[in-house]
Amino acid sequence: MATIEWPTFNETENGKLNAARRQAHNAVHWLVRFANSYIEPEAGNGHTQLVWNPRDGVIETKPFLDAYSVELRVGPLEMQFREGGKPVPHTLDFEERTPAHVEAWVLVELLHRGIDRSRYSKDLPYTPNDLMWGDHEDFEPEAFKTELSIIDQSLRSGTAVLQALRRSDDSGVAADAPLSCWPEPFQVGYEIPLPQGSGSKCLRIGISPGDGVRSEPYFFVGTEQQAQTASFTRDAVLSLRDVADKNMDADAVAAALGQIVQAMKRKLAG
Repeated sequence: MATIEWPTFNETENGKLNAARRQAHNAVHWLVRFANSYIEPEAGNGHTQLVWNPRDGVIETKPFLDAYSVELRVGPLEMQFREGGKPVPHTLDFEERTPAHVEAWVLVELLHRGIDRSRYSKDLPYTPNDLMWGDHEDFEPEAFKTELSIIDQSLRSGTAVLQALRRSDDSGVAADAPLSCWPEPFQVGYEIPLPQGSGSKCLRIGISPGDGVRSEPYFFVGTEQQAQTASFTRDAVLSLRDVADKNMDADAVAAALGQIVQAMKRKLAG
């Protein structure tokens, strides 16, 4: 039975969690720009799908140009190159940085590594909501330190639950395998294939730091289509606040999610 240190939601003020999530999500977009510029395109924009590294607690790009990836630490809101799988100096602290400042850091880091800057593009393969751009708005991780910590801890504690669920399912995927991070809806988790005729190719099981539908972090189970728009049914969502209030352990939450998965499979099978 794995005990979990759940985030403490009563430490945040109204509205600040949404604002912090917007800043974190905009930082995630910068990882996508690297991936979109330097990784060979894949069907369905698979090349821009990110990785949640549970060991280091960071969101990363997939490796590009044989040697590089870029990571984001959500809690302090810091971005850093990795070479050979290890972080290297020259961390970008987002504090009081405008998107224009971030772009300047990106271009300097590319230059230092001899990476072709003409390939770099700010374009995203999707249309984001609430995009921060230009010199008009600063990142403010210090102002949202508590809220960013809640988001970070939600992802970390959610990882333990998803690993526990993987240990109990028959997907054949190692429990400690890296999780996917889908950047457009900002979700971390994994997918399991569904039989033909189920109405969807797979189910996505994961954790969201919140979105336009639900303001606080939550676990979810849904089809690809539901995940893309956060249109999960009410019985397919577990609020992290509720889980924390009940002081549930990882195995108990994993069991609850497992029941939702089985119910969803039966429903989709008709």
